Formats: sequence, C-alpha cells, structure tokens
Amino acid sequence: KIIAAGHICIDITPVFPSETRYGSIGDLLEPGKLIHMEPADVHTGGSVANTGLALKILGAAVQLMGKVGDDAFGSMICDILAGYGAAGLIVDSQSSSSYSVVLAIPGIDRIFLHNPGANDTFSSADIPDEALKDAVLFHFGYPPLMKRMYEDGGRELVAMFRRMKALGIATSLDLAAVDPNSAAGRVDWETILANVLPYTDFFVPSFEEL
Repeated sequence: KIIAAGHICIDITPVFPSETRYGSIGDLLEPGKLIHMEPADVHTGGSVANTGLALKILGAAVQLMGKVGDDAFGSMICDILAGYGAAGLIVDSQSSSSYSVVLAIPGIDRIFLHNPGANDTFSSADIPDEALKDAVLFHFGYPPLMKRMYEDGGRELVAMFRRMKALGIATSLDLAAVDPNSAAGRVDWETILANVLPYTDFFVPSFEEL
C-alpha cells in the first residue's frame, strides 16, 4: 500500500490554435482584445494526482491524501479521481480548491497562474493513523507549494516525515520549482532539507528544483 499525499489542484490550459505564433506576451495580452481559442484542456495536477494516479494505473494499491475546497473546482477534482476509482480527499469548507491556469502560448515558454488554495492548510493532522495501516511507502509533494510545510522552518514537514519513519514506513519527497522572490522562495530551504532528509528514503529532485 502506497500513500500519495500533498499537493493537488485542477489544471486549466486554454488551447491556442496550432497555426498561431506570438513573438511576445505583449502581442497577445492587449486590453480589450478578443482571442479565439480551441477547447480548454482540463485535468488534475499536483503530486497526489500525478504520482498517485500513475501508480494506480500501473496496478499499485494507492491511497490518495489531499485537500480541496467545497466548491466547483473541488467537485471537478473529486469527479476526475472517481473516474479512476480513487477517492478519499478531504473537503474543507473553509478553503478554496487549488487551481492553475496554464498559458501555453505557441512560441513562448509556459506561464502558470496558480492559487494554492486548500494546499496551504494541509498538515500531518489531516492524515489519520488508521489510513497508514499496512502502508509501506509514503510519497509526499510538493512542500514548496504548501504554506504549512515550509513555514516555521518546515516544522510540520519534518514532524510528518519523522512520524512515518517511526511507523516503519519508507518515505519519498518530491519538490517543485518556485519563484525565488516568492514567500516560499525566501525561506531557508537548506535548513529545512537538512532537518527532513534524515527521515527521507527517496529524494530525487530535478536540477531546476535544486
């Protein structure tokens, strides 16, 4: 049994006509301009959906653990997961669901408009002890996009991983690249990683994430 926990969101990608090319953002984003688009690509994103559903499709016994709001985006996320036979997300009426609008403009690198939503409130307390019964691997991502995980020197993240190791569960940590000028980018990640990696069995960040 594998636990896939952490960040989950809905990704909305407006699809630009394939024959269209733009030299700069300024050529596209002009006040009052109407741009004809193709149907949008809408799917789940975040570590819980990306890794969790991939493992499930490959035949692993997976339990997904994430948090969404009691809103339209949250319902969409739960419906998509239900289509894979996956359920169990926490629905928090006090939070909004996380979403990303992905601007994949032909000829220009992607731009992400992201609302972390309920991911910012996710904590170790959202993982009940009974859910960890018989688990052999705990995979968690992405702490740089989850406020509770990086604030206070990453105390919540470290406590969660220490808890898993105390239960004899192998741990895997997945990162995400962040803007160095954002709140997450300004925290002391060297100290956070120094504290959490002793309780981490698998840590394979990309070059960009490091």
